[in-house]
Amino acid sequence: MDEKDLNENEEKLTDVNNDSVDSGLEEKDGVKYETSDNWEFDAKAPTLDENLVMENQDYSISFDKVSEPKPTQALDNQNDNKIVINKEPLKFIPLAIFLAAVIAVVATLGVRYYTVPNGKEGKYMNPASVVATVDGQKISIGMYDYYYASIVSYYEQYASYGYYSLDTTKDYSKQYTTDDDGNKISWQKFFETEALKEVEQITTYYSKALEEGVTLTSAQKKTIDKQISTLKDSASQNDVSLDQYIKANFGTYCSEDTIRIMLEQYYLSANYKGKFKCETKVTDNDVDKYYNDHKNDYKKIEFYYIASPYDATDDNSKNESIKTAEKIMAKMKDKKSVIALVPEVYSSYIDSQVKSSMAQDSTLTEKKAREEAVKSYESNVVTTVSGSDSPFDDKMNTWLFSDDTKVGSKKYYIDESAGYIYIVLKTSKASVEEDETYTVRHILVAPESGSNSSSSTSEKTEYTDEQWAAAKKKADSILAKFNKTDKSEYEFAKLAEQYSTDSASTSSGSNDSFGGLYESVTLGQMVPDFEKWSIDDSRKYGDTGIVKSDYGYHIMFFINDCPEYQSKIIAQIKSDRLSNMIDKAEIKVHENAIKKAVDKEKAAKEAAAESATASSPNSAQATTSASSGNN
Repeated sequence: MDEKDLNENEEKLTDVNNDSVDSGLEEKDGVKYETSDNWEFDAKAPTLDENLVMENQDYSISFDKVSEPKPTQALDNQNDNKIVINKEPLKFIPLAIFLAAVIAVVATLGVRYYTVPNGKEGKYMNPASVVATVDGQKISIGMYDYYYASIVSYYEQYASYGYYSLDTTKDYSKQYTTDDDGNKISWQKFFETEALKEVEQITTYYSKALEEGVTLTSAQKKTIDKQISTLKDSASQNDVSLDQYIKANFGTYCSEDTIRIMLEQYYLSANYKGKFKCETKVTDNDVDKYYNDHKNDYKKIEFYYIASPYDATDDNSKNESIKTAEKIMAKMKDKKSVIALVPEVYSSYIDSQVKSSMAQDSTLTEKKAREEAVKSYESNVVTTVSGSDSPFDDKMNTWLFSDDTKVGSKKYYIDESAGYIYIVLKTSKASVEEDETYTVRHILVAPESGSNSSSSTSEKTEYTDEQWAAAKKKADSILAKFNKTDKSEYEFAKLAEQYSTDSASTSSGSNDSFGGLYESVTLGQMVPDFEKWSIDDSRKYGDTGIVKSDYGYHIMFFINDCPEYQSKIIAQIKSDRLSNMIDKAEIKVHENAIKKAVDKEKAAKEAAAESATASSPNSAQATTSASSGNN
C-alpha cells in the first residue's frame, strides 16, 4: 500500500470515527472528553523542557486568561443520518458492522498506525497522533506538548519572581492552585487545561483566517524562517541535529514541521484578529449600554496596600498567615502609617535588594543601597487601578469601589495562587476614567541606519540629511500606495505589518499588537509631534498624514479621540465579540490519551533520573529537578 492509499484510508476511518463516537464523549463546560478507556498508544506527556519557544526574544505568546464555555455545534454530516465517504452516500450502519470495518482497516494498515504517534503534522499525521480536534482541525501530540511547555515556562518564570506559589523542583500533580471558578486543582491539571485553551483559541482564529483568505505577510514569513534558522544555529552549537535539538527541548513528537506550523498558525491567528478589529464598528449606543452594565469597571481608585506572604500548605499555616495579616492591618491607619510598615514587612526583600545592588555597584555603600531599596518599596505601596484592571475578585472590587465604603476603610484579600494576602487601605473615592485619550495607527519609517524602535521609548539616534531624505521618500511612497487602496483601516494595518519598523505596535513584537495600533493613549505618553497630530480638534476617523520625530517619519491613521473609559469600552466590546467565536468552537479531547501519555512520560523521566543518579551526582541533580518539575 502506498502513502497516498494510507492517507486516504486514514481520512476515511477518521471521518467514520468522528461521526459515530460522540455517544462515547462526556461534555464538560462545552468541551467533549473521551471517556472510554480503550486507547493504548505510546504518546508523549506534556513537557517542561527548556524555554518557551526559542532564545530569540522577538517572539512570544500572550495567554488569554479568560475561561469561556464552548457550546457544541451540529456536525454537517448529521443530516438524514448519512455519512459521506468517497462521495458515495452510505446509510448509518449498525455498530457491529462498523467495528468489523474498523478491524479490517486496522489489519490492513497495522496496529501501530492507530496506536503509536508518528510525530508528523498535517495530512501525514496518523490517528494516534491526534489528542484533540477544534472545529474539525486536528491537534497533534507534538503541538499540544509545545503549548503545554509554553504555558509552564510562562508560569515558572513568574513564580521565580514570587507571583505564584509554585515549587519548580516538585511534582506539579501534587501542588495545588485554583481554577477560574475557585475550585482546587493541581498545577498539572491547570497547565493541561490552559494549554488546551490556548490551542483552542489559536486554532479557532486560524480557521477563521483560512475561511476569509487571510495570508501571512512577507515580513512574517521572513520572521518564521529566522526563528527556524535560530533553532538550527542552536542545534549546531550543541553538536546535534535539528530534530534532536527540537525533541530535546520541546518534546519527542515535536518537530521542525510542528514549530513552523505553530508559527504560521500564530501569525495567521493574529492577522485575523487584527482584521476583525479593523472592520468591527462599535456605535455610541453600544458604548453607552456597555458602560451602564459595567460602571465600576471604568472607574479608577487609589489605595495603599501591603502584601504579606500566604502559606497554603495546611490549615495551621493558613491561619498563621491570616493572623500576621490582621496584625499588619491593625497598624494601617493612614498613608503615613502604611509607609512606616515597609522596612519591617519587606525586610527580607529589602536585604536581598541591598546585596544585589552592592554586587552590581562596588561604589555603593550599604546605607545608600538600603535607603534606595526602602524608597523603592515605599513607592510601590500606593497604586491606582480601574475596575477592569483590578487584581481582586468581584466581592473585593464591590467593597473597594462602593460609595458606601468610606475612605480609611480596611480589608484583606487572599490570593492563594500568588501566595500573598493583600491588606488594603482605601484612600480615595472611585471616579470615572475621563482623562483624554486617543487611538491611532502608524507606520514608522526609520532612516536606514536606525534600529527598530518604539516612537515613545527608544533613545535618540543621529541621522544624516541623506538618510532622512531617503526615509521621507519611502514614507511618501507607502502613503501613496495606501491611497491607491480602498483607504480602509485594514489596508493601512496591512501596510504597517509590512513596512513599519516599530515592532511594539505590530505582530513582529511581543505585545500581541497588530497593524501599528496605539490604543487609549494618554497625553504625554508619545513624542510631542505625534501627539499634536493625534489630538488636533479637526481630526476625524480615517484621516492620514506624515509626522516627523527623532525616530523617523510616522505615517498616521486617526481612529478616535475620547475619554479613557469610552476608548477602553470600544476595545473591550471588540474583544468580547472575538471571544464569542471561542464560545462557539467545538473542541473534542482524548483525555485518556493525554493521561496515559502523562503517566508514560513520568515513568520514563523517573527511570532517566535513576540512571543519571547512578552515573553522575551533578547530572542526577539536574535530571531529578527536570523530572519533578515537568509532571
